[in-house]
Amino acid sequence: MARIAMLGAALCLGLSLVASAAEEEFKPGPANDPNSCNALWEGIGLPNYMREEERNTFIVCHTKYVLSHNSATKTPDWVLEYVTKSQLGKNTRPQLKFQPDPNLPEDKRAVDNDYLSSKFDRGHQAPSADFSGDPDWMVESFYLSNIVPQVGAGFNRGIWKNLEDLVRDLITEYRGELYIITGPVYPDQSGKRISIAAKTNPCRNEIVLDPPPRAAICGSQAKCEAGVTVPTALFKIIYDPNYKRANAFILPNINHRDAPGFKNPADYLKKFQTPVQVVEKYTSLEFFRTLSPRDRRPITDQCTAMMLH
Repeated sequence: MARIAMLGAALCLGLSLVASAAEEEFKPGPANDPNSCNALWEGIGLPNYMREEERNTFIVCHTKYVLSHNSATKTPDWVLEYVTKSQLGKNTRPQLKFQPDPNLPEDKRAVDNDYLSSKFDRGHQAPSADFSGDPDWMVESFYLSNIVPQVGAGFNRGIWKNLEDLVRDLITEYRGELYIITGPVYPDQSGKRISIAAKTNPCRNEIVLDPPPRAAICGSQAKCEAGVTVPTALFKIIYDPNYKRANAFILPNINHRDAPGFKNPADYLKKFQTPVQVVEKYTSLEFFRTLSPRDRRPITDQCTAMMLH
């Protein structure tokens, strides 16, 4: 716990130093170089943007996860982890405040006050429990670059937590290692409902994504001109490098009131399963691009039997 306190103090000190240099132009550092954390992603490659010309992002490497942070939405577009059984331990979630990521420009990043009175949880993309083998790793998960506004009751503290638990169980009991990619699905720019039809989803699930009640949050202000964008859904991709299999899920950012009625959360989650290609369609991201087309196609295009139990 002393290490956690020291790291918390270091985070605060780092923030003070950043604030004192607020007028200086942001200069990307080693953490913004994806090659500084290539051990996390080299097995599958970093996600690609389909519309590279519209990209306004920063890569940020942390010890056990790497992300692409969107300067417009002030949320990550994707967060990638390589999780092994050996990094999962028994340390509990530290009692820390969420902090702005010092590896991002001050005017492009979220601050904790953005979430105050918003009625949204600070939803981890790479959950702190994935790093429970070392308290220092867990502390790093509390940067707001790893967070999106997420409905709390019934989602972040409900079925989403169940999904995260099931993924860790899969690693410890069966797989030993997994790549996990998580991120938001943003609302349709026209403000319309997004309907993923069963006939266009090889997993044969219809998934309906309604626009969130608020487009963005920025604390107690009713209207946000440059706040944190609220996603309409969250995706999670789970990839087993040994069996070359992937499962993908798109879950609406709502209170999943029906989820407690399922004895096994995996049965409820199955209703939101898609192949990776459907996630690509609704995020404009491409995954596993470093794999050969022969290896990539069955991973992204097929609805694979669900690995979660």
